[in-house]
Amino acid sequence: MKRTQLALNLAALIAAAVSLSGCDTWRSAVNYIRSDSATVCPDVSILANTAVIPAFDPRAGADPSNVVYTAQLMGLKSRCDFSKKDNQIDANVHLFIKVSRAPGGEAAHYKVPYYIAVTSAGEIVDKQIHWLEFDFPKASANLKLDELVDSVIIPVARDKKSYEYHMLIGFQLTQTQLDYNKKMGQYLP
Repeated sequence: MKRTQLALNLAALIAAAVSLSGCDTWRSAVNYIRSDSATVCPDVSILANTAVIPAFDPRAGADPSNVVYTAQLMGLKSRCDFSKKDNQIDANVHLFIKVSRAPGGEAAHYKVPYYIAVTSAGEIVDKQIHWLEFDFPKASANLKLDELVDSVIIPVARDKKSYEYHMLIGFQLTQTQLDYNKKMGQYLP
C-alpha cells in the first residue's frame, strides 16, 4: 500500500512538472533562478606596477639600502554573488601576500595600505583603501599572509551588466615608491 501511494504521488509530480514545463511563466522562473547562480562576477586582477611595496626607513631616502621590508601581492581568489533584486554585486577577495626583510631584525608591527578599485569602460567607479597589518617576530625574515576583503559592494548601473565591471588590486604607493619599483623592475611577471 505504501509503495502504491508513493508511485501515485511520484506520477502526479511528474505529470505536473511536464505540464508546467511548457508554460512560459515556468521557463521564465527557471531562467531567472539560473541567471542568479550563473557566473556574473567581475574579473579581478593585481595591477602589476603596484604589486610590490618597498617600505623605506622614513629617516633615509629611497635607496635599496634603506628598504625596511618589502611586501608583494602573490595571488588572489575571488567570488561574488549577484542580487537581481538590489541590482548589485557582493564580491569577496582573498589576497595572498609575501613580506620580506633582512634577517635578524627585532620584532616589529607594520601597516601597509592597499586598494581595491572598481572600473567599468576604462573609468574608475569606486576605490577603497584598506590596511594590511602584520607582525614580524624577532629575527624573522619572511612572512606569508592571507587577507580576506569581505563584501565589496558594486552597484550595477541600469545600462550595464555585472560582468562589465572589473576589480584592480594593488598597494597604495607614493610616487617615490612607484619610481623605485620602475627603476628596480619590481613587477609581477
